[in-house]
Amino acid sequence: MDTKFSVALHIMIYIAETKNIPSSELLAKSVNTNSSHIRKIISGLKHSKLIESSQGKSGFNLAKNKNEITLADIYLSVYPEKKLINIHENPNQECPIGFHIKQLLTPVFDETQQVFLERLKKINLEQLIKNLYELGENK
Repeated sequence: MDTKFSVALHIMIYIAETKNIPSSELLAKSVNTNSSHIRKIISGLKHSKLIESSQGKSGFNLAKNKNEITLADIYLSVYPEKKLINIHENPNQECPIGFHIKQLLTPVFDETQQVFLERLKKINLEQLIKNLYELGENK
């Protein structure tokens, strides 16, 4: 199972809430993975202008305010072109179902993707961090 989105959220929360400027090594330790995996995810976050780093210095900062970064922004930085649900390739065109399956499922899957992204747009990083602290208080 692909976990890049949850790792990206972990990274963004860590960067937002640490008093220090975190390096990929510190982030990897927090996520409990290797730093090369973290750097791949950071690359997408930087490309989407959600985080930034300074030339000659290690570590990362948020490029925007926490309340300006939605979960959809983070998701799309990790998966810029990924479909949430895919249709199987090469169905049998001589079968009436196989012939029409793509045309049948595409609108349903596209609508599902849109609903998913719309939901993620309603939650920002600041809200997610607030929820994190509430979980800590209830522990």
